[in-house]
Amino acid sequence: MNELLSMLLNLFQNQPDLQYLEVYPSFDMLPLSSKSKKLFLVISPETFRMSQPFPDGKNNISPFTADFRFSLLASVNTPNEKLLECFYSVLVPKLHTANCFLYEMQSDSPKIDLKLQKLVYSGLFRLKGLYIPEQEVSP
Repeated sequence: MNELLSMLLNLFQNQPDLQYLEVYPSFDMLPLSSKSKKLFLVISPETFRMSQPFPDGKNNISPFTADFRFSLLASVNTPNEKLLECFYSVLVPKLHTANCFLYEMQSDSPKIDLKLQKLVYSGLFRLKGLYIPEQEVSP
């Protein structure tokens, strides 16, 4: 799960086409005040399931399914259309370039989080793929 989360964070962090978007894991322990005042993305692991591995040469390959919540947070006066455009024109296409299959997506309408004082739009993404353990290098 950590490898997959790292892959997703790298997919969105420090990318020239996403330079305006800050990206954080959900458990980063950074206070909200240190995050972008405009727009940022939080990636939260939800569930991870791995199926029975099958042998392939020297590896045992395991099919997996993982659910991640992607939440875009913006100032409360941000138009809903801006969040939706970023979500569907930038984030979803970028996910299709990942090394796994975007199997399913479920999202709600943007909502104001009164506790955070942010407009939040989130979606749950189900990813499927094959986990291939890294080979140990012999001396």
